[in-house]
Parts: sequence; structure tokens; C-alpha cells
Amino acid sequence: MRHELISLMNSPTLPVAFSSRMRGGKPRGRLLAGDEFHVVFEHRPLTVLQMAKLVTEKTIPEVPIHYLYVASVFYRKSRNPHGPSSRPILAFCLEYTEFTCAMKPQGFWAGLTGAAKEPAEVFSAVFFPGGRANMGTVPNDFTDQSALEFLVGEACKRLTLPRGAFRDVGPISLGPDCPAIA
Repeated sequence: MRHELISLMNSPTLPVAFSSRMRGGKPRGRLLAGDEFHVVFEHRPLTVLQMAKLVTEKTIPEVPIHYLYVASVFYRKSRNPHGPSSRPILAFCLEYTEFTCAMKPQGFWAGLTGAAKEPAEVFSAVFFPGGRANMGTVPNDFTDQSALEFLVGEACKRLTLPRGAFRDVGPISLGPDCPAIA
């Protein structure tokens, strides 16, 4: 089955793979590869809109939606029937907004220092070529590993592949030119 690519122009809130490094600090995430597809799993990526502003205005604007974790699914570069592209076919997200999700109580020090609020629950959602679907809320008790398993599990369901179809290639710091996803 041939999968269409997600339009970046029609999806300004789409999370951008490999963009969490733009926030500063060491990016958290993993690369996974299968025979036909690869997955970029990361923590707190930027959106298409934020990346566009970063490139044009050198600023990262605040947006109301935040992505805690995202697993973006791409064709392997050598298997893409659309030719060379950095556009995903699916993006599975754990997302939140402060006005739609319950937030964890902040302690005195966190409030005083302006630490970011943490969600008590997050929405599970998926971007696909025709739009975006919300799959409901889940408690935010995720670790990096449990979020990876949850989101890659959702990708495998959508692609009708067994979880074993994807092998761990290594940390996200290997980047988009990693030979294992070519």
C-alpha cells in the first residue's frame, strides 16, 4: 500500500522531526528502522510554524499546543515511492495545552522560578495526510521508554505491522543522515 505524505503547508502545528535540538540542550529520542519505514521518536519537538519563524526571524514563538513526545513515521529514503522527501506519512503525538488538559500542581519553588507546568494528562493524537485525529486523553505518567512503546505501538497498529518490525537504531543525535534509515 502506498502512503501519501503529510503536507507541511496545511499543517502548521505538525511536530517537526529532529527539531528538539533547536530548543538547546541534548535532544532526547531514538531512531527506529524497519524494512520500508523508519520512526523518529523525540521529546518536545518544535512545530512547523515554530521552525518557520526560527528560520526567518531567529525566534521560537510560543504556541498554545505542546508536544511531550512524538513518533514521526517516514518512508525509508531508499524506499520512498514519492522520491526524496523529508515529509512524514504519520505523526503520533502525546500533546497538551494548558487550557484543555489538567495540569499537575506546582510547588512553591517551581511557581517562583517560572518552571514550566507539567500536564497531568495528555491527548493522544495522530497527524495523517488528510488531517489530524484526537484519540482521547491518557494519564501523563510516561517515561521516555513507555512513551516510545505507546507511540510506536500506535504506528504499528495503523500500518498493520508487528512491533518487531522496527528495530532500535540508536539515539536521535544520529540525525537525519543516519545510514540505517536510508
